[in-house]
Parts: sequence; C-alpha cells; structure tokens
Amino acid sequence: MAELVLNDSLIDEYIKYKFSDDFDVNKVRKLLKFIHPFALKLTHPIMQDPAMPMALENDPLIEIIESCSDEDMVQNSSLKLMLTDSLSSVSFTTLNIVGLTQKLTVRYSGIYMNALDKNKAQIHIKSLLSDAKWIKIIDGYIASQGKQNKNIIQDIIPLSSLDLTIVGASKDNGRMQINQTEKDQLNLICNNWNIRANQLTQNMHDRYIETDKLKILLSSGLYNLSISSNKDFTYVVDLK
Repeated sequence: MAELVLNDSLIDEYIKYKFSDDFDVNKVRKLLKFIHPFALKLTHPIMQDPAMPMALENDPLIEIIESCSDEDMVQNSSLKLMLTDSLSSVSFTTLNIVGLTQKLTVRYSGIYMNALDKNKAQIHIKSLLSDAKWIKIIDGYIASQGKQNKNIIQDIIPLSSLDLTIVGASKDNGRMQINQTEKDQLNLICNNWNIRANQLTQNMHDRYIETDKLKILLSSGLYNLSISSNKDFTYVVDLK
C-alpha cells in the first residue's frame, strides 16, 4: 500500500529528478524531505510513454495502480494525505510543501515503552541541546519530582553559560512557578546558567524543551525520561 499521494506536478518533478532531467532543485529538495512511497496511476500522462511502466516498476517509492479518483487514492494511502506544490481546495487532507503554512510536517521521534534503553533518549536529547544558545523547559510538574528532575537537567543541559528558563513548578499544589530556593539549587549544578522562572499559564498543557534551534515535545513529565521511571516515554523533535 502506498503511504501517501503526490499531485501531478510533484510526480513530474520526481520523475525528472529520477532520470536526471531538468528539475526544480528547490521543489525537489523539499519533496525529498517529505516523500514516502506513493501511488502512480497508469493513466497519468507520464505513463503514456510505453517504456515508462517498465522503467518505474522497480522504483522502491512508486506503486503503480489502476485509474481512480484522487480522493480514492488518498483514502487508500496509509497516511490519507496528498503532497502538493500549491494551495488546493479539496475534500481530503493536503500538505503544500512549497508554502508550508500548515502545521502538518515531518518530525523525528523516539518511543520507549519502559525504562529499557531510555539512556539512548537522554543521549540524543543531550546532543540536541549541546549547541543551544538558550533553553526553555516547560513542565507544570517539574518541581513535583524535584530531585529526579534536577538529575535529568544536570545530565542533559550543557554545563556552560546560557539562559535557562523554567516554566511551571507543581500544578498539583497550585504552584505555577519555581521559587528562589529551587533556582538556587539549579545554580549549584552550574553557576554559569542564568536561571529564569516563568509562570505556567492556563493555556499551557504540553511539556517540551525549546531552544533557539528546535523544540522537543515530551509525551509526559521530564521525570519519565529517567531510567528510574518505568512509564512509557515519547519525544518528538521539531526543527525551527
């Protein structure tokens, strides 16, 4: 089964790229960021060349199918999605890879069902934060497991001069901002950190770590990144 669908224009660009014809470099670069195996109808104009079906049959990204409507093709794909290079008004979900004004995008993620191998997640997140100019941690319960979370922060935040902002504290106790004592305890880890405490607002529910380069969405509290937590944990990396 094809995972998604390309509109005709993007199919044309992919075929030109595949056979080293004159293609739109900017458009193909964006397409390669989003592409997954896609469906190609036998009735597509490019397939009128008698040699084309054989030339494409071993392409790992192309699934050649019988003629059908675009809507049926999208519905029969795994992601129920069409990539386009222009705005379109249709009944199914599209993603304009050229405009990129939509929220749907490609992200990298890691999923850990228990404590096993969570150290790999820690190592990856530490690497992602290693060259940050500033770091913001949003977690409404970050002070609820204070000791464990301080250990995690010590493990993943660079021990260098940077602005470290903590948003949230202990929602279960009605505390939306860490206090001075908690800020001082963080400075004991690294006195080069400029610790800032911000108030968690009512519209903040997600937990994430943000830097000048990226945002890391956390499925649950920072504590669950620790190998001492046996709860499942997922993180999603979104480049800015």
